[in-house]
Amino acid sequence: MNPHCKIVAPVFQEYRDILTRFIKSRVSDPVDSEELLSEVMMKVYDNCEKVKGIRNIEAWLVTIARNTITDYFRAGQKRQNQLQEISIEVEESYDFLKELEECVPSLIQKLPEKYAKPLAAYELEGIPQKQLALDYGMSESGLKSRVQRGRKMLKELFVEYCDHLIKEEDNCSDCSC
Repeated sequence: MNPHCKIVAPVFQEYRDILTRFIKSRVSDPVDSEELLSEVMMKVYDNCEKVKGIRNIEAWLVTIARNTITDYFRAGQKRQNQLQEISIEVEESYDFLKELEECVPSLIQKLPEKYAKPLAAYELEGIPQKQLALDYGMSESGLKSRVQRGRKMLKELFVEYCDHLIKEEDNCSDCSC
C-alpha cells in the first residue's frame, strides 16, 4: 500500500462536511449527493500520491467534487437525450401502427365472405367466438379455424398491398388496399 494513501482517510474526514455541503448545494437528491461524495472519496484515494504535494487541500478536494458533479450532470443529460429519442421512436412507431391499422377493414373486405364476416365480427367488433359460432350455426372449433384461416389470408394481403409500409419505403396516406 502506498504510504501516501494512509493520510487520505484523515484528510477526507477533515473536509467531509465541507464537501457534503458543497455537493448538496448543487445536487438536490440526497441519495445522489451521497453517491457523489463516495465518488469524490474514491477519486481522492486513486490520486492519494498527490496529497503530499498539494498546498491547498480544500481547493483540490472542491475541484474534484466540482468535476464529479459536472460528470454527473453530463451523464444525466445524456440519459435525458436518450429517453427523448426513445419517446420519439415510440411515437413514430405508434403512428406507423395506426396507419397499418386503418388498412385492416379494407383488407378484410377483400377476403372471401365466409372468412371476412367472422373475422371482422371477432377482430373489429369484439364479438366472442362462442357467440359467433352460434350465429353462424357452426361448432366453436370450426369458427376458430375459420378465423385463423382468415387471419392468415389477411396477413398475405398485408404483404401484397402494404408491404411498402412495412418496409418503410413509402408512406401510405390513403391505404386503398
